[in-house]
Amino acid sequence: MNVKIFVCVYTLISVALRAQPVVIEGKITGAEGRTIVLLGYNGAENFPVDSTVVVTEKSYFRLTAEIPYQGLYKLMVEKGQGRNQDRYIDLILSNGSEIQFSTVFPYLTDSLKVQKGRELSYFHEFTRSYNGIQYKIILLAELLQRYPAGDSFYNVAEQKIHKLSQEKAELFKRFRDTAFPLANRYISMLRQWDAKGDDFSGSFYRGIDLSDTLWTRNVLLHQKIGQYYSYLANNQSFQDFHTMNKNFIDSVLNPLKVNEVLWKNIFAYLVRAFKAMNYPEGLEYLKVKYMEGDVCTDGANLPEIDEILANLEVLKPGAPLPEGMVQTLEGKELLVPAELPVSGLKLMIFWSHKCRHCNESKPYWEDLYKRKSPKGLKVVTLHNGDTRQEWLRAIEDLPKEWIHLHDPLGWNGYTGRLKITGTPAYILLDAENRILKKTFDLMEIESILNNVL
Repeated sequence: MNVKIFVCVYTLISVALRAQPVVIEGKITGAEGRTIVLLGYNGAENFPVDSTVVVTEKSYFRLTAEIPYQGLYKLMVEKGQGRNQDRYIDLILSNGSEIQFSTVFPYLTDSLKVQKGRELSYFHEFTRSYNGIQYKIILLAELLQRYPAGDSFYNVAEQKIHKLSQEKAELFKRFRDTAFPLANRYISMLRQWDAKGDDFSGSFYRGIDLSDTLWTRNVLLHQKIGQYYSYLANNQSFQDFHTMNKNFIDSVLNPLKVNEVLWKNIFAYLVRAFKAMNYPEGLEYLKVKYMEGDVCTDGANLPEIDEILANLEVLKPGAPLPEGMVQTLEGKELLVPAELPVSGLKLMIFWSHKCRHCNESKPYWEDLYKRKSPKGLKVVTLHNGDTRQEWLRAIEDLPKEWIHLHDPLGWNGYTGRLKITGTPAYILLDAENRILKKTFDLMEIESILNNVL
C-alpha cells in the first residue's frame, strides 16, 4: 500500500515538474517564407532552441517548443543569412507561455503589436519607452561635448538632458508591477547597467564635424545609406541592381558638392561600405565619376580605391580561383583548386566551427545541397584555423559526401589570400574552376544556381 502511494505521489510530482511547451504565434507581414529561429542566451552567446518557417501566403507561423529556462529569448528572422544585420524580437517566456503578435518585416520591434502575452506586452512597452528616451540623451550628450559651455544652445541641451533623465528615472519607477517578475528581472538589470553610465551606442555620432552646419544631414545620410543597402540585400529583384546603385550614389553625392567637409565624409563612408561588401562596381563608379572627373577636391582616397580594386580583382566573376595549399581529412596537403577530387559546378564554403553564424547556417547549406545536388552541384568546405581534432568534431554533423578541407593557418592562410574577411563566405566555381560568384549571401548563390542548373 505504501509503495503504491509513493508511486502515485512521484508520478504527480513528475507531471507537475515537467516543462510545459511554449506556443508562439505570429503574423509577420512582408516576411513570406522566411525562416525564424527561437534563440536562448548563454552569457554573451546565443543558442538555438527551435525553428519554423513563416507561411508564404498568410505571413503566419506557429512554433511550439520546450524551453530550457524561463526568461528572455530572441525570436530571429532569417538569422545568420547574408550580410544583413540580425532582425529579432525580444520575448519573455515561461513554461506554458502563449504568445501571439503581429508585426511588419523588417521593422519588427517598431511595428510590434502583442495580442496575447501580458508579460511580453509589459516588457515591450517599457523597452520602447526607454529606447525613445535614451537615444535622445545619447545624441544631446554628444552635442554637448562639441559646443562651448557659453553657447546658448549648450544651456538648452543641458536642460533637455536633465529633463529626459528625470523621465527615465520615472519610467523605471513606473515599471515595477509585481505581476511580471521575469520582465522586472531584466528591467532591473538594465537599470543597474544604466546607472553605471555604460552605453554601447554612444560612439555612433563620434567623428561627425559639428562645426559643419549640415552635420544633421551627415548623420541622416549615413543612416539612409545603411538602410538602402540593407534593403538591396533583402530585395529579391536584383535585375536592375547596378543602375539602382549608380542612381543612388549620384542622389547622395551630387547635392554635397557645395560642402567639401560633408562631401569627403560621405565619400569615405561609401568607399568603406563598398570595400566591406566586396562590390568593385561601386568603387569603379566612385573612382571614374567622382575622382577622375575632378568633382572631388581631395584625391587622397584614390590610391586606397586602386588598392582595394586590385585586391578584389582576383575574385571577380570569370577570373580563375587563385591556388593555395590546404589539408585533407587524411592530413595530406592538397592544391586548391587544381587537385580537388570533384569536377563540375562547385560551391566552396569558407567557415569556422567557432563562427556562430556558420553553425546557424549549416541547415541552409544542407537544404541547398539537397535541392541542387541532383542537378550536379558539389560542395567543398574549407575550415579556417584551429586544430585538426576540433575540425574533425565540427564536421561530424555535415554530409560525408562533401569534400571537407582544413587550413590550419586560418586568416593567415588561403582564406586571407582570397581577401575573405568574414565567415561564412561562399565562392561558386564553374567546371573550369573559374569564379561565378564570391559573396557572403547564400541567396545570391541560389539565384545563380537557379539560372545555370
